Amino acid sequence: MDKLSRTFQISPDDFAALKAALGRDYFKVLVATILSQNTNEKNTFKAIKKLEESIGIKPHLLASVDENYLEEAISPAGLQSTKSKAIKEAAKLIVERYDGDITNLLKKGEKRVREELGKIRGIGDKTIDVLLANYGYPIVAIDTHVRRVARRLGLTHAKTYMAIREDLEKVFRPEKRLTAHLLLILLGRNICKAKRPACLECPLKDICEYYNSLKAKH
Repeated sequence: MDKLSRTFQISPDDFAALKAALGRDYFKVLVATILSQNTNEKNTFKAIKKLEESIGIKPHLLASVDENYLEEAISPAGLQSTKSKAIKEAAKLIVERYDGDITNLLKKGEKRVREELGKIRGIGDKTIDVLLANYGYPIVAIDTHVRRVARRLGLTHAKTYMAIREDLEKVFRPEKRLTAHLLLILLGRNICKAKRPACLECPLKDICEYYNSLKAKH
């Protein structure tokens, strides 16, 4: 963690969900995380900007919006048909059951949040975990970067989402888990890439299983 903290600076301009969380807009955190699925952060920010300008990111606005209009608004993020349905269903849930305020749901505990949001197609464990972590729950959310980096480092050899998360939560203290999530993403984006990882530039190469296995072959 210390080595990664010295290598990377966590900026809200690099994470749409984090930027929304710093403004305490947790519904926007959820929307940003849905939009970020299967796309990069640049496209996520474009979609958020377009959605804010054309409709607004509030439960009462999105619960009743025309779906075609919503799809067009979030089109920079791709997969707009699936994502628009998830966003609209989440907005309706918050309006109808939680007085239009997602914090009324978040205050009811992790189990309730999972039960409610997990019913919505297009909202899975990672999306829920990012929301919970940004709200303050001690969770390491697992995205593609975190999964790849954690396996290469040897922090986990698990295959399922929950098993990987459990392994990482044994490594990182509760108060450090959101930071760990963000730093591992930055490492995955910038150095430990899926193809051609820049191992020699990595601050963690000395403790990395993947790098040490490569060295052993030569």
